[in-house]
Amino acid sequence: MLREYSPHATAYAARCKPDTLRDWRRQGLFDDLGERKGKGHLFTLSDVARISVAAFIARNGSSLREAFEIVRDRGRMIDAVAAAEGNVSGSCPEYVLTFVVHPDVSFPASITSAPVSNVEFATPPFGALQVNVSLLIRSALGRLSTFEANHGVSS
Repeated sequence: MLREYSPHATAYAARCKPDTLRDWRRQGLFDDLGERKGKGHLFTLSDVARISVAAFIARNGSSLREAFEIVRDRGRMIDAVAAAEGNVSGSCPEYVLTFVVHPDVSFPASITSAPVSNVEFATPPFGALQVNVSLLIRSALGRLSTFEANHGVSS
C-alpha cells in the first residue's frame, strides 16, 4: 500500500506551514506533486522529499520557482534517495547537490552532484552551497515519524 501524508504532516516535514503549501500550489509549483483527495491533497513520500528539498534550497538563496525547477530536474535521484531512506534508514550513499554562486548571475550559476571538496573550479567562485540531500530527506522522514506519533497516521 502506498503511504500518503496530509498537508499538515508534509508541511511539518518540510519545516513550513500548511498555508505555505497551499500558497505554493496556487503559484503553480506543485503541478506534479500531490494528489487531490476529496477537498484536500495527499502527498507521497517522494512528494514530501521533493518539497522538503525545494523548501531548503529556497530558504538558502534560490527563488521558489528556481528551487522547484532544480528539484524537478533532479526528481528521479531525489525519489530514489527517498525510497532507499524510507526502506532502511542510512542504507543509501550520500547524495549531495553543490550550487556555485556568482553575485552577477541568478542562483545558481551551476549545479553538480559532486561534493564541493571534489570540484575543481576554473575560477574561484564567490560562494558555493552544498546540500546533503540524503541527510535532508532523513531529517524529513524523522519529522514525519514524529508528526505521526503525536498527531495520528495519514494513509
